[in-house]
Amino acid sequence: MSKLHIVELKGCSRQRGRQHGKQLKGAIQQAIDFYRSFFRTQLGMDHQVMRARAAQFIEPTFRISPLLMQEYEGIADGSGQSLEDIFSLSARYEITYESVALGECSNLFVGPGRTQAGHTLLGQNWDWRPEVMDFRAVLIAHCDDVPDHMMVTECGQPGKYGLNAHGWGLAAAGLNCRENTGSGDQLFVVLGREMLAQDQWADASSLIEEFPPRATVNLLLAHADGRAVDLEATAGGVSRCDIEPDQVYWHTNHCLHADEPCTFHNSLRRGQRWEELTRTSAAITTEVAKGWLADRKTAEDTICQIPQPSRSEATTTLLTIASIVMDLNERTMWVSDGPSCQRPYLTVTLPTGSGNT
Repeated sequence: MSKLHIVELKGCSRQRGRQHGKQLKGAIQQAIDFYRSFFRTQLGMDHQVMRARAAQFIEPTFRISPLLMQEYEGIADGSGQSLEDIFSLSARYEITYESVALGECSNLFVGPGRTQAGHTLLGQNWDWRPEVMDFRAVLIAHCDDVPDHMMVTECGQPGKYGLNAHGWGLAAAGLNCRENTGSGDQLFVVLGREMLAQDQWADASSLIEEFPPRATVNLLLAHADGRAVDLEATAGGVSRCDIEPDQVYWHTNHCLHADEPCTFHNSLRRGQRWEELTRTSAAITTEVAKGWLADRKTAEDTICQIPQPSRSEATTTLLTIASIVMDLNERTMWVSDGPSCQRPYLTVTLPTGSGNT
């Protein structure tokens, strides 16, 4: 049975990277083996070409954050892998999205004006290949050089979705746009981690405009005090929407603010379901948010995904490999080990009183 790895990391960026690489060495090898096969069969790309594509993101990562670059180097060192192979794990979205249809993730924000406890909630359905169930992780990081943070991610990646000790949280989803690439050269997972490394909200929320991503992607950044911003990155640039503390807000894989048509009808239909679910005046609890992410009203185009036999392998077989609900005030997240319509949520809390808060 697949396992959601939960690991604690301590120290400076390079030390945490080495610990990540050593503790998750076997899972990182599984990830590299899977993507090596996936890129070959789906894109006709051999291993050396994959490494070359991934290496294009090394310099941009160093440019945005030398500390994060040290963490990547530590992961490579600790796992015994090349830096290019480690970067291929973070770059798999950018490399794949240009040729293979991806997506189906959902994002959710519930402001403190709408929750029963007066807390800010952030939600994420992470939809991807069933094989990735074998190398998912929750990283709990006690840091000497950046804010403490907790991330749900693939083993070998320094982070994908999560929260930090300042009470900021991040969710993300791919965007279906006319162009398959965005306006910049950054990896979206690098941008997300660097947002959570900032000391000031203004710096975190504007980072994507200074360092736009290579991918067309939506980033939803929220704060425990109710501030939130939705950022849609497309080939035309970054569209920003500030969200109010009394809002309930969702995002799937089509643009809500940028002038981009959507041909991904699954996303439009899931958006309609989100509209139905969130059209309520009742106070919202974490249990309600968990239920929304687990929703399966119909067999097709549901919020929580399980593989559909009718879907073509060419467009990928998708599964909700984790649902995530974050209480940014409590610095707590609930993570399902697989589809939340089938599997219970685990509770993970970022401890306070140690590290860089």
